[in-house]
Amino acid sequence: MTDDLPLQRTGHPYIMYDMLRDSYNGVKSTLQIMKKVDMSIFRSPLTITGNGTALHSGIAGSQILGKRGLQWKSIQAYELEHFSTAEGTVMGISHTGKTKSTVDAIKKVSKSAVTVGLSHFDNTPLLKASKYGIVIGNSPDQSLCNTKAFFDNAFAMLAVSNHFGSLGVDLDDLAEKFRNVLEKADGPMKNMAQGIGKVERIFVLGSGPNFVVAREGAQKIKESTHIHAEGIELEEFNHGCTSVIDDRSLVIIIDSEEDSSRSGDIVKACRYTGTKTAVINGQGDSSYSVPEKVDPYIQPILNMVPVYYLAYYMALQYGVNPDYLRFEDKRYLDYDNVVFPPGAH
Repeated sequence: MTDDLPLQRTGHPYIMYDMLRDSYNGVKSTLQIMKKVDMSIFRSPLTITGNGTALHSGIAGSQILGKRGLQWKSIQAYELEHFSTAEGTVMGISHTGKTKSTVDAIKKVSKSAVTVGLSHFDNTPLLKASKYGIVIGNSPDQSLCNTKAFFDNAFAMLAVSNHFGSLGVDLDDLAEKFRNVLEKADGPMKNMAQGIGKVERIFVLGSGPNFVVAREGAQKIKESTHIHAEGIELEEFNHGCTSVIDDRSLVIIIDSEEDSSRSGDIVKACRYTGTKTAVINGQGDSSYSVPEKVDPYIQPILNMVPVYYLAYYMALQYGVNPDYLRFEDKRYLDYDNVVFPPGAH
């Protein structure tokens, strides 16, 4: 089954909130651990694998390598296990270190690549299957939404990328910028969620480096609110998705300087269908600008902060406990126990 269920709280602050607020401490601890890692173990090309939030965090911490023209790719663990191959270094990421498809993918590629497992816990199946293991678990995430784990993993992968690509990124300075965003985004995103109210379907849009924010943001909204949300590439949204939006829908856009014109088109168009818009780093019906600006390929890590807060405060709007993934309902826990047998997640 999935991780042990956390203590069930009955109102704000839920554990997801406490974990999000504590993310800076996790990042600082992670960076100290990563400074001790022997980076000579990594060989080109670099492949990131995992599932869900773990995979998204790996992408967020690695995609700057593509900007520099360095060889890297990401592939979901089940796809890697069954339909692909890899050489160089394969980095498997799993918060618990038990995610079966990630472990199986690492086992499969161990004959052709150097394998490295990244987990918050020692002596896990992932670390046992990997040639090298990195444990960043001084303070593991206690909510099933794993927001804190996302940032730990993203900064860990950024540390690897920093060495792998000789990027020269000041990670300690980035951590301070991250702390500033954590402090300043809380109140505004609470107000944004209250202003949005309740909707029935949500689309989260992003392009380029921010596509991963759209994917992860939609996942967190689904997990925390139990409302259907889809993370989709900005322009792809205009090819089919618009047929299902209405005045009960919300479109969230992760904007950037590159996207501002097209994002503006979408916001304007949504007014014809009565669809609410919320824009991060741009202008919509509801808007918020992240107070720190860094390299556009690293900015998604900071952009993730307000989206997580929004997901949390939207859960409060619906009276949902965001820590539980609906497992307080036995039907959903039974489902989970089928797809993740004991010890498999």
